[in-house]
Amino acid sequence: MKSNGIKSICLFTIFFVIYSLMASCSVVRFARYYASSDTDEGKFKGRVYRSRDTAYSIGVLSEGWKRIDLRGGDIAFWNEALKATITVNSTCNERIGNEPLNNLVDSLLVGFSDKELERKEEVTVSGQRAIDTVYRGKVKDTYVKLNIVVLKKDNCVYDLTYASLPESFDLGIGEFREFVSQFRILKK
Repeated sequence: MKSNGIKSICLFTIFFVIYSLMASCSVVRFARYYASSDTDEGKFKGRVYRSRDTAYSIGVLSEGWKRIDLRGGDIAFWNEALKATITVNSTCNERIGNEPLNNLVDSLLVGFSDKELERKEEVTVSGQRAIDTVYRGKVKDTYVKLNIVVLKKDNCVYDLTYASLPESFDLGIGEFREFVSQFRILKK
């Protein structure tokens, strides 16, 4: 039986699959689909996000990235020229902290069809073990390529994602990787 944390992520995924059917751009659809299931709304100021359960700082992005508001998610950015999103989300509870990272990555891909894993490696982010994956998959009728980085500390899981159309993926992936390298979990 799945833990409550995985169940909440799966329920959230179902919500965003339905919501994504109403959006017009496939990459924005993905960002909306991927926003956090955590109901705790935090505050974002400068480069620091703080909520009741966690705090973290994010990396710097170039001027082409504009912050967008995604209800239910922590932080999201859109780059019009690249037609790409970068999202950062956190989910904190006791049960989710016990889930293996691979299960957490898999739970974020529910609702994608024609999934193809292009790369998977273990990395370190903010001093924590993380799984870094690149997938190509379909949302509705459009292919999307995404880089998902998932890590956890204590009872919190952090997801950092870059999503774009496959043909423009390489144009923004370097900046996303630099963004991930600057991510830091802070004391609450």
